[in-house]
Amino acid sequence: MIANQPKPTFDADYQYFQQVERAGRFSVPWWSAYFYARLVWRYAPMTTPPSRVLEIGCGFGWVLQHLARDYETFGIDISAYAIDAARKNLLHSNLCVGDAATLREFPDGYFNAIVAKHVLEHIAAPGETLVECARVLARGGVLIYGTPNADAPLKHLKGAQWIGVKDPTHISVFPPAEWLRLTRAAGLRVLRAFSDGLWDVPYLPRIPALVQLPIFGAPAALQVLLGIPFIPVRWGESLIVIAVKGANESERVNESERMNE
Repeated sequence: MIANQPKPTFDADYQYFQQVERAGRFSVPWWSAYFYARLVWRYAPMTTPPSRVLEIGCGFGWVLQHLARDYETFGIDISAYAIDAARKNLLHSNLCVGDAATLREFPDGYFNAIVAKHVLEHIAAPGETLVECARVLARGGVLIYGTPNADAPLKHLKGAQWIGVKDPTHISVFPPAEWLRLTRAAGLRVLRAFSDGLWDVPYLPRIPALVQLPIFGAPAALQVLLGIPFIPVRWGESLIVIAVKGANESERVNESERMNE
């Protein structure tokens, strides 16, 4: 993951990396990466020569691994440990160790798509990063990002274990309306704003997580399997935004309608 906070330790001891390393094919992290890849396939058509896709905070490269056959792939991550692991999975991708400031090294309009999967909450000034994302996107290019939903409906049941606060490197956790404002302020048009459902079980005491998962997580599983966003923002743990560069003012969509509020 990418972050701008004191003394990050994104190495083998980082809890998220440990979870991903234990996970295998068709695990929850695998399906999550596959879902983001499907969003890229849907919103950033393949071209000849191949479109360029950048993942900010690429981790072990699972999203890019799905996309590498169809796009020219690029990945940056603050963790040298993660980049070393990603290089084993992505022999022909352009990978480097870096943070959000690394975007400045790319020319205007260089990428056709950018993915930032649970990265922006780690950055002290995410609005500035969104501006840089807009700069390096080509006209018609798409930005796809996910971040904790500060308005998540069941976060009060999780307390200090809610995903938005249990990781101390999460320093920018905002309500969806603020993320949409920052996205528009960067010069991007919001195509879709939706959620990933209620998957962070257990929510209820004395009921095993394995019992709660199919109950709370069914919509999330269906959304991933279909590859079609349909869960309203107010019904999930995370906000997922798909935005495009270069739309005319007359083409702007109403974000509140897209959020099904």
